[in-house]
Amino acid sequence: MRHIGTIALACGAALAQAQPASLAPEVLFDMVSPSVWVVRTQDEAGRALALGSAVVVGPGRLITNCHVLARAKAVAVARENVTYGATLEFPDPDRDLCQLKVANFHAPAVAIAAPQTWRVGARVYAIGSPRGLETTISDGLLSGIRRNEQDQIEALQITVPISPGSSGGGLFDAQGRLVGITTMILRNAQNVNFAVPSSWIAEVPERAQAALAAKAAAAANVGASTSAQTTPQGDRVFEYRLRERQTGVSQPVVFRLDRVEGERRIFNQGERIERLDGGVESVDKPVSGEFDLAMPPGGWVSGTPEPGSAWRLDYTVRRNDLVIRMELRARAVDTTTLTVGSRQIETVRVNYSGFTHRVTGGHMINSSTYEASAWFSPTLARVVRFDARTRNQHIRIDETLELIDIRAE
Repeated sequence: MRHIGTIALACGAALAQAQPASLAPEVLFDMVSPSVWVVRTQDEAGRALALGSAVVVGPGRLITNCHVLARAKAVAVARENVTYGATLEFPDPDRDLCQLKVANFHAPAVAIAAPQTWRVGARVYAIGSPRGLETTISDGLLSGIRRNEQDQIEALQITVPISPGSSGGGLFDAQGRLVGITTMILRNAQNVNFAVPSSWIAEVPERAQAALAAKAAAAANVGASTSAQTTPQGDRVFEYRLRERQTGVSQPVVFRLDRVEGERRIFNQGERIERLDGGVESVDKPVSGEFDLAMPPGGWVSGTPEPGSAWRLDYTVRRNDLVIRMELRARAVDTTTLTVGSRQIETVRVNYSGFTHRVTGGHMINSSTYEASAWFSPTLARVVRFDARTRNQHIRIDETLELIDIRAE
């Protein structure tokens, strides 16, 4: 027994030596707070828009959340009585990370923790500017590491209290290393807050440049006339009616098919691009209400799902200053026939249920249960009807998008 105890003590001592010592909170704050700055934005008239936070990650470089910069025409970073003008250098809106560039700026950069050092249950500290209160520290636990179906990290869940103004601030481990960038709270859930992982920061420049190149290529493809393009014949105009069921207010939504490029269908002068299997590649203007706003990457339905099949949809979409997080389960329920004008359209009905979490302008966070149904026509390769409902004290969505006419012009 003494031998086993000796081994255990030796292993414990070795483990203690392998793990860096935790810093006292006041020591940690003194070490990293000079690297956390307030972000202030203004509109084109010079009026204040938003407050957030940013973390220094390199010489003259800071990281913040992109939603902090929404609609901004001027950006500044400030600390105590010092203010610097900043410019957006690399945006990665899909991950809500934007890199700022500041001239003649010499604040120290933080050390970034490697993902393998993250431990659920470990104490973490947030430093930011909640409600504009500069360099405020709060603590809690890393309560979860959220992953998608491909086992890729999507978010860090924390119990650390954060508030509007904390967006873009730093989440640090007990050794003062940056673990994440605080980004979102759930107002209707106690101590359920989120940060984006710090491991994404190094990828921001490359992802931003790739997105810019893809956008330029897409614009070139839309404007170019090539042999791969064909002028569609027959059905070219798909007219929907978007109706708010509570009020009865409705409006038309028209998708006009301009051309076909290989496997892509170009609608409304490139504002909407769909695939031949019914998947949605891009939507520049969400004119179809909830159908567009909360649409999963690739569309609500594509291909021909078999009744009884089920799948999971966990994703985040961003529309300017609106961030929507969806946690849904989808099931193809049955086949049914819908009438569109004088046509009988065979459809597969898919039901969705789960939760939606929404951040507006980085300031208002709403969570609610979510129910939706989509009727998908394999023949037309598109959704011909979509119903969505969710409601609590902050959100009320009760919409129907319904195809009412198909015509050649």
